[in-house]
Amino acid sequence: MAININKLIILLLILLGMVCYGQAFRDSLKDESSQYHNIAVNKVSDDSKWIVATKVYRNNYDTAVVLAAGRSGVKSLVGTLTKKYQYSFVKGNQLLALGQGKALLWNLATGMQKEVKTGREGSDSGSIIQCGIMEKGQKYFVQTSDSILHIYNAKSELLERVERVQYFRLSGSVSALYIVKKEGRENQLVRYSGDKVERVYSTSGMIRSIEETPSGKLMILKEEVSSGGNAGTESKSQKIVFVDTANLELLYPDIGEIKQEEYLRFTEIQKGKAVMITGMTHIAAEKGTVDIWYGNDGNLEAKQEGSFVKRYWIWQKDEGKVIKVPSDRFTTVASLNNPDYFLIFNRDELQNYSTLFPLIHGWFYNMKKNTYEDLGIMQAEVSVSDRGNHFVYKNKEGIWILLDTETLNRVALEKKDLTKAYFSKDGKTIYFETSSDLWRYEINNGKFTALTIDKENEVRVVTKDETDLYPETGYNFRRSILDINAPVLLSLTRKGTIEKTFLKWHKGKVETLMASSGSNITWYKTDGMLNKAIYVEESLHKPPGIVYKEIGHPKGDVIFQSNPQDKTSALISMEIISFKNKEEISLKGLLYYPIGYTEGKKYPMVVHIYEVQSRNPNQYLSPLNNFPVGFSIKKLLEEGYFVYLPDIVNGVSGVGLSALDCVESSLDALENHPGVDLRNVGLIGHSFGGYRTNFIAGHSHRFKTYISGAGASDLTRMYFSYNETSSTPFYWQFEEGQYNMDASFAENKKLYMDNNPIDNVHLVSAPMLLWTGMEDKRIVWDQTIELYIGLKRNKKDVVALLYPGEGHVFTTGSLAEKDLEIRIRDWWDYFLKGKRGIPWIEKQMKKDIQF
Repeated sequence: MAININKLIILLLILLGMVCYGQAFRDSLKDESSQYHNIAVNKVSDDSKWIVATKVYRNNYDTAVVLAAGRSGVKSLVGTLTKKYQYSFVKGNQLLALGQGKALLWNLATGMQKEVKTGREGSDSGSIIQCGIMEKGQKYFVQTSDSILHIYNAKSELLERVERVQYFRLSGSVSALYIVKKEGRENQLVRYSGDKVERVYSTSGMIRSIEETPSGKLMILKEEVSSGGNAGTESKSQKIVFVDTANLELLYPDIGEIKQEEYLRFTEIQKGKAVMITGMTHIAAEKGTVDIWYGNDGNLEAKQEGSFVKRYWIWQKDEGKVIKVPSDRFTTVASLNNPDYFLIFNRDELQNYSTLFPLIHGWFYNMKKNTYEDLGIMQAEVSVSDRGNHFVYKNKEGIWILLDTETLNRVALEKKDLTKAYFSKDGKTIYFETSSDLWRYEINNGKFTALTIDKENEVRVVTKDETDLYPETGYNFRRSILDINAPVLLSLTRKGTIEKTFLKWHKGKVETLMASSGSNITWYKTDGMLNKAIYVEESLHKPPGIVYKEIGHPKGDVIFQSNPQDKTSALISMEIISFKNKEEISLKGLLYYPIGYTEGKKYPMVVHIYEVQSRNPNQYLSPLNNFPVGFSIKKLLEEGYFVYLPDIVNGVSGVGLSALDCVESSLDALENHPGVDLRNVGLIGHSFGGYRTNFIAGHSHRFKTYISGAGASDLTRMYFSYNETSSTPFYWQFEEGQYNMDASFAENKKLYMDNNPIDNVHLVSAPMLLWTGMEDKRIVWDQTIELYIGLKRNKKDVVALLYPGEGHVFTTGSLAEKDLEIRIRDWWDYFLKGKRGIPWIEKQMKKDIQF
């Protein structure tokens, strides 16, 4: 058979190209960001003199640096540690570090290091599995694998050796160790405090757990007890023991039989005056022949997660008694930080899933009088005073209501823009955060006063005394106290940005402690009096660094600078582009210039969309910042692309049309830009940005190509779907959530249809790359497939990448993450730079080539 020589040559060239590309592809999978690291501050000494920080690389965090805060630059580096993961500061400028079964004690002042030896003669008695300090570093302890706890003073002299240790807990005051140990056939709780070990409690049962109340006044034991039957048939239950930590008195709250499977939660009231006990028994989701779903079901979560049956009691210390809180009428009972007062409601009563956190029909229950006061429909947000004699809650309109629990008098606090509330220690005043200034409300005279902290910016209280009165997601019921007699740390956020200033507020005086103008503060720690701060700071041109600053000094000292090899960040140029959408709303976009930008030359541009993106112009563009997958601003700049991040806000036309308007208006603002090649612009988005990319692709002719990751394509189908991630129907996300339609589908079908990407899939005029994880439960992967099918049916150029085993966000460092990153880079180069010879793309684009 004759062979056409021209076809053979073409075939050989294609095969050669595939081989070369395959090798290049494998080479490109090498992690180019492996030399970069982030900073995680592990420990700061109480006197703020010493710091331990870990270098967090993409694939390891083995190396930590030890720094002296009193020095600057390279002089601050005391040394490094490898493969140590637990750190404590011991008196005398000593660092205790644990890792791989060994503990190191390092005198940071002299430089001397020694390994901690736990044997009788200074030898090892087992690998060290845990260590820590107590009494502000006056003592330290290590636990070895042979169940021995060794306690030393700061001079490493052995003070105590406790054997047969099962586990232990360090008190919140760090002045005592509560240790559960075996002694013969008994289990014991002992306390080490001062210089002695005291036996607190002995039992033949197993002490399952110990926990300390927030005040530190009570230690709570849960004990497993056996009853009846022969060996193997006996039943097991639980017993509660309270320990008064002041005098080690044992207190036994009797709440009747507690089955082993019942989970017990304890809420302290008025610093140990009482404890609310909640018993929760999990009822697994039924699996049978048929699963019945009812239209009036307000607990669809139980279909996946099962449900809970709850019981409630109040233990009152002074009376030494336990009272059962009635829950026959109401399923949910929350403490109001008073032994007699409770907020009660039926959790599922108003759950119609049109909002993520439903309103509740709340009642105030006075157990002493056995009376119920109807609070009406309210939001699940409550702040309570220290005595529980007052609390504020938000009604359904979002107005705070103040209730006097003794008189039942209610006052509506009509001032707008009150966000979070804090009571003063004496309960006479309430402080409110707002978007401008901090406000004081005096309960006796009903007067509001601005504290003139800052009249322009959002004020937030950082240091406060709070107790969660109902620790369950979605319910913000807290005892919230602000002590203005002590120094208070406040944060101010400049409007429209994430730039923060941290203030010390004490006795009416306000001083700046830290400020992030032109930078980002990503982590911080202060001393107790708010005179010193250690924080991590980054900027567009500078990698993260650790800064030490004292109040009154205008600038801090950079004591450690990460990624010194980064020479390109200083070369990055960024311009803030101002524009208005059709509704005349002023918006911004961040335009990053290619590194090495040359005037007079045109460059392609990648546009990334989500929501408002201009709030953080100071972010450090680390190669490690790769979210969404495959979108690394810095890599694109290094490869000769402009990168544009325009703001998007929702308008009356709907979520998709608003995005189209904002994006095209942002491009109009670049019409006369000398460097941007508007003929070679690509659009990319992930998740919500993926939905908006899908929509814009069917309505715009401004883009040469699109990349959409894990985005919705069919709003109608998604509106009427069930979201396994939140265990709820999805329609709340459209009515009040991110899609913000402000109407149900039935109320405004046209709005939903006008903003539905799949309805205009036939109008897509540029190639699309789609990608998704096939284990995505947030935006189910068949939303991506639906768009792919629509594009395929209408003979559009499309490639869909489906990754088995990956979810909505890919696993960091996975092959899937690396593969997608390379393919996205290929896609930009192919369509925006004209690069050819990429087989996996040309299989779609070159219709005459057969593979």
